[in-house]
Amino acid sequence: MRVGFFLATAASIVIAGPAIAGETVRFEKAPEWVVPVDFDTAVAKKEEIVIFDRQLRLEDGVVQRYTDVAYDIRNADVLSKLGTLQFGWLPDKGDLILHRLEIVRDGKAIDLIAEGVQPEVIRRETELERRTVNGALTALFKVPGIKVGDILRFSSSTTSRDQALAGAMQATEGLTPKPTRLGFGRLRMSWPSDSGVHYAMLGQAPDPTVVDRNGYRTVELILPIDKVEEMPEDAPARFRVRPAVMTGTFATWSDVASVMAPHYVTEGSIPAGTPLAAEVERIRDATDDPLERAALALRSVQDEINYLMNGMDGGNYLPQSPVETWTLRYGDCKAKTLLLLAMLRALDIEAEAAMVNSQDGDAVSVWQPLPGAFDHVLVKATIDGTDYWLDGTSAGTRIETMWEVPNFAYALPIRESGSQLIKLEQRWPKVADRTYRIVYDFSRGVDLPALYDIEVETRGVLAARMAARATETDRKTILGHAQKYLEDVFESVVYDAAYSYDPETGIAKLNAKGILVEPFGIERDVATHTIYTATTNWVFDPDRGRAAWRDIPYRTGGPMTSAEEVIFMLPDGGKGAGLTGTGNLEEQVVAGTRFKRDLVFDGSSVMVKDWSSYVPSEIAAADIPAAKAAMRTLSSADPSIRITDPRRYWELDDAELAQRMKGLIEPTDTLVKLLPDEAGYYQFRSALYSLGRDYKSALADIDKAIAIAGDADAYDSRAEVLRQAGRLDEAAEAARMAYELKGDLASAASYAGALALAGRDEEGLAVLDAIDVSGDELSEIAQVFAEIAGSTDRNEEAWKKLEDALAERPGDELLLNSQCWFVGTWNFRIDDGEQLCDKAVKAGNYSAAVLDSRALVFHRLGREDDALEDLEAALKKAPGQAASLYLRGIIRLGRGEPDGKKDIEHALRLSPDIATRYRRYGITAPKR
Repeated sequence: MRVGFFLATAASIVIAGPAIAGETVRFEKAPEWVVPVDFDTAVAKKEEIVIFDRQLRLEDGVVQRYTDVAYDIRNADVLSKLGTLQFGWLPDKGDLILHRLEIVRDGKAIDLIAEGVQPEVIRRETELERRTVNGALTALFKVPGIKVGDILRFSSSTTSRDQALAGAMQATEGLTPKPTRLGFGRLRMSWPSDSGVHYAMLGQAPDPTVVDRNGYRTVELILPIDKVEEMPEDAPARFRVRPAVMTGTFATWSDVASVMAPHYVTEGSIPAGTPLAAEVERIRDATDDPLERAALALRSVQDEINYLMNGMDGGNYLPQSPVETWTLRYGDCKAKTLLLLAMLRALDIEAEAAMVNSQDGDAVSVWQPLPGAFDHVLVKATIDGTDYWLDGTSAGTRIETMWEVPNFAYALPIRESGSQLIKLEQRWPKVADRTYRIVYDFSRGVDLPALYDIEVETRGVLAARMAARATETDRKTILGHAQKYLEDVFESVVYDAAYSYDPETGIAKLNAKGILVEPFGIERDVATHTIYTATTNWVFDPDRGRAAWRDIPYRTGGPMTSAEEVIFMLPDGGKGAGLTGTGNLEEQVVAGTRFKRDLVFDGSSVMVKDWSSYVPSEIAAADIPAAKAAMRTLSSADPSIRITDPRRYWELDDAELAQRMKGLIEPTDTLVKLLPDEAGYYQFRSALYSLGRDYKSALADIDKAIAIAGDADAYDSRAEVLRQAGRLDEAAEAARMAYELKGDLASAASYAGALALAGRDEEGLAVLDAIDVSGDELSEIAQVFAEIAGSTDRNEEAWKKLEDALAERPGDELLLNSQCWFVGTWNFRIDDGEQLCDKAVKAGNYSAAVLDSRALVFHRLGREDDALEDLEAALKKAPGQAASLYLRGIIRLGRGEPDGKKDIEHALRLSPDIATRYRRYGITAPKR
């Protein structure tokens, strides 16, 4: 957590001297230095926000912030939001003063303060979820009698003095840009001309009007300012600074450093005989190595002290003492830093506190020197000439990860003599933040799910996050966490998982086993698995196309280092397997990222060890094109496993397929036993049973899923299992249930198709007749209607629907294919079939589906050679297209070729209902 150091940069930040304690709201007139607004002119602009006027006075160590706001209550929504007003302030630093609270109705003001409206003052810690306590008070004013058409106007001031800054002052105000519309908007900041206040404009802020009069300097801007030019998200933070004005009595960064130095004095802060002194001696006795001592001290502060930001009683900049922090066992970044600093110095390690900005570190380089430029503080330790940046609010740091340099860009060492900003020099990490060790078992085949065994090893902050899981004992919860974590690695089902954490090494591990659902992509007769590891699948494509962006560099993130050690066990002992792309990568840096890869292919398995690492750095705009080209070259050569002519699951007989599926179903049995009330696991196991052609078990599981959840997807799955099992009437009934639950066109089409397959064509058409469709759905319904109507006396009507749809979408490949298929399946207008199908084939770019349709037409015409030519082409594109296998088998058997029997057998394994479908078309396989 970083919020402990600095409470608010865009609100008032004020400084030093005795506290102005104000726990009640004061009611006073606006200060004399406030310049009034021409209210009538603002109203005449007819904007919803009538006035937004903010004026600041920096004087005598106090910043007073005056705000005048008026809203036109135009609707009930605005009325609801403004029915209760909230004003917040920090009572240990100053007061809340209400100057005006009025309703303007029909041009007349109703003074609610004069009518006695009083606030309810409450203390509520709104940042507790971020472990922050700041003591803020909120005054709630309920606005009586307000209604739509009124203008609500309220003016208030807060005063603020920071006890830590010895009378110095600072304030930062953002500038509202267009397209925000204001009747009148202004930011006005003033201070005594001789007070040493400096100001700077940030981001795309315009030049202000500056006036010196009566001993005061005034800086003024009219709001809104011009629209801000959008900056690329990957630009350094200094280019993305929002328009603002920064003011303060600090002339240099050295002034900032020296004013903070008294709060980080450690001399005498660890009294002898205290528990903290004993902790220091424990570390001293443990090792003589200063680096190891530093690591042990940091571990104590990170692990033993809980984070809690305390902003009360001047706590924005004032840390509690080391002994207090050690005793209380909590503290914010200031307290943790001072504790660590004291311990390191007691251990004779050179160290100093340093302020950083954890969110916009690079932007500090263009900001006005102010304490408010920083939101965090840590320790800079120098050991054997090397700087180490030690963050007590981080977690899991050990000696191996201390080497990493955080992404803060700049730091300001806190020294009594003052200091300047220093740049954090990055260096490549020595160990991986995260290491994946994975074994993928693809041995069952390219079509079947794979098993995997993974170990995720993490260090540093990543390990600290994972460590909390190691204390979990509920197995269901552990599996849930593992499933969620691994979603970013691959799509899978986790069936076993365990977390562990070693506090000595700071290493956390997740060990898990699971089922990888889609291990290979298959096109034609080639199966491909893209190797996704630490060095693959990188994209570097910064957009610098806009003229305003052309000179903006790219900023990398990090530090982050990933390593992977992966083994791929290949199907069928690696038969037909090979690699494409680049295997080994010599260490190289591309687009700010360092890559290294070693790959070994031994014929039956592939082994990869690789490493990718990136640290915060900048790539100059002029170098971005070359970096893009280099990354494209690297990524285009990402390795892939390529298996030519692999054995497919439909080539396996029932016994062999069942044996291969056994190793997949057994892990799922574990999940079902562990989570018997989870319908999803029954559905998943049902799908595995179906893939293994065990339809009885598949149906039993899907029925259990329906008993638990009974959703439409489960009924869809039941219909599919029953269809594969040949129980067609029951399949139609399950499809009906899904349709009733979903009620959409897709489920209606499925139900109608199931009825037709069960021989109930007219009922199927009746389902479609009852659907009211329009637009694109007319095309879809025409195709489904044609598939069913050909066996009825409504075939001319079906043809007309296809023609009408084509008239709306001429050249549509799906509709043209439907026409071709309609001609072939129902032997309808067969003499026109070749011409129609040629048109469909060209529109469909010779897809496997449309080639299959034309083959059926050729078969009807008795042109078996032409049919076989199309079928061969279709099966090269889609070897698992059951319709093409079935028709090829029919033609081959008709010619007395024994391979036809194998085609029929494979088609039935792919689609058990294929014979029933073709019988509907009047086509049956010869018995040979």
